[in-house]
Amino acid sequence: MFVMSQIDLAVIGAGFAGLACAQAASLRGLRVVVLDRRPCAGHMPHTTGLLVKEVADAWDIPRGITRKIHGVRLYSPALRSIDLVRGGYYFLATDTARMMRWWSGQASLAGADVRYGNAFTAATVGASGLEIHGLKVRARYLVGADGARSRVAQAMGLGVNRRFLVGVEAEFKGVKRIDEDMLHVFIDPQLAPGYIGWVVPGVRITQVGLACRTGHGVGLEKFLAKVARVFDFSEAQEMDRRGGLIPVGGPVSPMSRSGAMVIGDAAGLVSPLTAGGIHTALQCGRTAGLAVSDHLLDAGHDPARAVRASVPSFFFKRMLRAAWEMPLPAGLFDAALGSPVLRAAAQTIFFHNRGLLSFNTWRDVAGAVWDRLAET
Repeated sequence: MFVMSQIDLAVIGAGFAGLACAQAASLRGLRVVVLDRRPCAGHMPHTTGLLVKEVADAWDIPRGITRKIHGVRLYSPALRSIDLVRGGYYFLATDTARMMRWWSGQASLAGADVRYGNAFTAATVGASGLEIHGLKVRARYLVGADGARSRVAQAMGLGVNRRFLVGVEAEFKGVKRIDEDMLHVFIDPQLAPGYIGWVVPGVRITQVGLACRTGHGVGLEKFLAKVARVFDFSEAQEMDRRGGLIPVGGPVSPMSRSGAMVIGDAAGLVSPLTAGGIHTALQCGRTAGLAVSDHLLDAGHDPARAVRASVPSFFFKRMLRAAWEMPLPAGLFDAALGSPVLRAAAQTIFFHNRGLLSFNTWRDVAGAVWDRLAET
């Protein structure tokens, strides 16, 4: 006999946003199922997994799967470099696969039923909820956290991402002559137009990657040849390679309809400037889980209203994204690398967790420029 499982919340996608949503909703007492098309937790992660300090402050991630990086070494196209640090601040490189297994375990411990090997195809809205096709699940609410090309968004008639960066990254063992306390960031308008290249001294590996605007070939081999002038790859062994799309067009619209909502990358909640999305994914995921709980258990407002109110519009960062994608000569970056203005701007972008239009941000920028001018 065909038996339909009745639940409160179905979350599609066991990434950062989906698992944070599932954990929060489960702890509030909802019956939650998480469905993910991958065969197991941590399988082929499509992210560098670099965490900002704000994530470390808000979430107690096991130390054994992370390592601290205290600064940024910024390289010009000619491989000149400056070092950027901020007292008390750090990034966390992660063993991304193990971290995703841990996060999946946290959601399960909270009571969520996390099922891998279950791909979402479609859902039908009915009187008693949304029937997830092919999975014998009927949910009172549906959250799509299924990535940049969200199937939930397409199936439910929600907004979809239209502007992307395309990135690729390789993992190596045995890279030598690398400062392991620095995140190495490369500006190169020819190899990485519209974004950057990076070398991350990760957890027992070194991650090398770059991203660029769509329509431009991602030349990882050329980038590897270039960074080999800085680091020693003579005994390095490539262990893995991955790639994917990064949405940089800002929040999609609409984010919700008919008892369904998208969050995380699916909702375009990624910084258009830095392409960072993990911190926002965790925040909006938790907010979504709590808001859905309030909605279903206590007749609260539309959950998407709480999510929209908690995430930035990225208005100014979208403007800077358009400026960054303008074709500029490499020599301009080489000439500007040591300037007080560029240093202050880079310091703000990498280490500032306030909005770029806030008074405190520009006060700090002005102070940094003044200090640099005073030094000279």
